[in-house]
Amino acid sequence: METLGEAGNRPAEERVGRVLSRLGANIRRARRDRDLTLEDLAEASGVSLAHISRLESGERQPSLDGLLRLAFGLGVPFEELLEEPEEPETGTVVRGGEAPVYEGKGFRLQPLMPEAGPEGVLAVKVIYPADRVVDHELHEHEGQEWLYVLKGKLRLTLGDARTVLGPGDAAFFDARLPHNFDVLSAEDAEVLMVSCVPCTHRQVSPRSRHPFVEGHRGFGKAGHLHGDEGL
Repeated sequence: METLGEAGNRPAEERVGRVLSRLGANIRRARRDRDLTLEDLAEASGVSLAHISRLESGERQPSLDGLLRLAFGLGVPFEELLEEPEEPETGTVVRGGEAPVYEGKGFRLQPLMPEAGPEGVLAVKVIYPADRVVDHELHEHEGQEWLYVLKGKLRLTLGDARTVLGPGDAAFFDARLPHNFDVLSAEDAEVLMVSCVPCTHRQVSPRSRHPFVEGHRGFGKAGHLHGDEGL
């Protein structure tokens, strides 16, 4: 796995610019969090309504005196208004020849991400062998799934509905609906799949199994084909 796009130590001038670019939004958020109108904040801080409006829109920058007045009027530490935006996380590259492949019940799975992200996203390449034993059991789990067929032909069963997918076809569905795949081609079917579990349903951590894995019974029982770690 390779790392891309490290932010590193930003120059002071750039950091100041990033803080000031967010200042107006921070003032507006703090005001709204406290259910204050512009008039309320103007009265509490002694800063004119028109000036506060320009500050929130980013048209003006406050003086130190004005910033302290606004912080006192909002009842927050002034450093909260000067909060520096979080640095973006680094990117990663997963080389196909280095990514481990895991054996499942009637399929092989190759993770294309180092782990499920904070939003519960899991991107994988799934290979359904042409000679797989047909599993008529339908699977269901939390989240949503998007898939794109790279090779071969599949029949997607989704609840009571069925449809055939070939190379270039894509499908998107709520994974809480019972679903399954059958290979219809003489060759293996390969699918790019992205499964996402909204944070409102479940936070996925490196120590927990993603619902995609939990929902497909038998995954990992045969062990992984190559690579040193399991999911």
